[in-house]
This record gives sequence, C-alpha cells and structure tokens, in this order.
Amino acid sequence: MSQRTARQWIINGVLIVVTLSFLGVSIAPLIGGLFAPTTPPVTDNSNQSTSEQERIKIQIEGFEAVLKSDPKNQTALIGLVNLRNQLGKARETIEPLQTLADTFPEQPEYRMTLARAYVELKEPQNASAEYRKILTTKPGYLPALQSIVSIELTDKRPEAAIGILQDTIKTAETANKIQANSIDTNAVRWILGEVYRQQNRIDDSIAIYDQMVKEDARNFRPYVGKAQLRQIQGKEDEAKKLFDKGLELAPAEFKDEVKQLSALSMQKQPFTSPATPAPKQ
Repeated sequence: MSQRTARQWIINGVLIVVTLSFLGVSIAPLIGGLFAPTTPPVTDNSNQSTSEQERIKIQIEGFEAVLKSDPKNQTALIGLVNLRNQLGKARETIEPLQTLADTFPEQPEYRMTLARAYVELKEPQNASAEYRKILTTKPGYLPALQSIVSIELTDKRPEAAIGILQDTIKTAETANKIQANSIDTNAVRWILGEVYRQQNRIDDSIAIYDQMVKEDARNFRPYVGKAQLRQIQGKEDEAKKLFDKGLELAPAEFKDEVKQLSALSMQKQPFTSPATPAPKQ
C-alpha cells in the first residue's frame, strides 16, 4: 500500500469525527442522554436479582397507572421509556416515544430518540420517516439531517443523501426569510462536502469548500476540509498553507483538532501495513 493511500484511509476516518465536532452537534443515540437510566441496564438472567426486577416492574406499573388517567403525562412517559430501556425492551419504548414526539413536537429530541430506537431495531425506513417529520418543520435541524444522510449512505444510496442536502441548501433562503437562521447553509454545505469526499468526488467537494470561503472567508472549516483533499491529491505545499489558514481562523476550542488533523495529514510513514486490508469508506 502506498504512503498516500495509507494516509488517505486514516484521514477519511478522522474527518468523519471532526466533521461532527466542527459543527458542534452530535448524532449519538439520544436514549443515553434524555432517558439515561439511573441504574445499569437489567438483563433477565440467573445473576439478576429478583428484587431488582420486581422493583422495576412495580415502577413500570405505577407509570402505566398514571398514563391510564393522563395518557400524555410527560413525566410518566419518560419514566416508562427509561425503565423499559433498562430492561432492554427497545420495542416497548416505541409507543411512549411516539406519544412524546407527537405531544411535544417543539422538542425534536423526542422524535430523534424515537428514530434512534427504530435504528436499534434495524428498521431504517421507520427511522428515516421520523427524521423527515422533524425536517418538515425544522429543515435546518442538523442532528436529523446528519442522521438521515447517514442512513442513506449506509443503504448505499449516496445520490439520495446528496439530494437531501442539495434540496436543503436550495430552500435555505426562503426558510431563513420565514424564520431567521433556521438553516445554517454553510453547515449543510460542510456535510455535503464530506459526502462528496466519501464518494471520492474530490472536485465536487473542493467546489463546495470554495463556495463556503466565498460566502464567509473567516470560516475555518472549508480551509481544513480543502487542505485534507489537497493532501490526498499529493499537493503537500498547498495543503500546509490551507491548514495554517484554518488554524489561524479556528476558534480556540477547535484549534487542537485542526492541529491534530494537520499533523496526521503530514505524516510521511504509512499507518497500515501492506498485509492489513484497507477499511471500506
């Protein structure tokens, strides 16, 4: 494996993480956040104490009793999701999550968690439908946008992912007139540039970064993205200049990550041995 190819695989893997970090959002499963269990997950096995299982079952029955008289009680619904999640009963979290998502549409985290539950249940079409519901009212909601793009890429539908992002950019001007700053156009472009990069459409990716610079020359992200692509093309001198520019413009909280990427990209030794198969993009 050539040095350039070996470095490219490392860059490809790191860029995915840094993309999310640079946007300041996360698409990690929200069940671990909104519905964090107060105790470790419970499993039905011989090592699990009967008293612990009984305690959880009693709590579940209590929340279910509340919901019989008040079906949309937010506290009871969250408690029910939490406890069923502790028992590892993802399927049984769907109904209360659906109620939460429909009752409190102004809180997209509930529908995000519902979608994530569908992902865990290996039902990407249902997950995608929930993400789309969020984007209908909040077209610039980055966690949902990134998540649906991720599903399309996982399903080997890159053109669908690209179409979603392009459509979001096209509607941004109108959406932002209706509600100011509802879509961060450059953030969406940054994701689109990453998708192009994953598909080895380097020229398209670079064009996106150039457009971002044209609209906001103080935005550090396109300089970093373009630097990595130039490095992949073997244009080391240009890559270094772009990294330096990105580091100059980057806010303090991102400087270490830019330095890390720059150092990684400029490594001259291969990161994988010829005997190690290259990971798929």
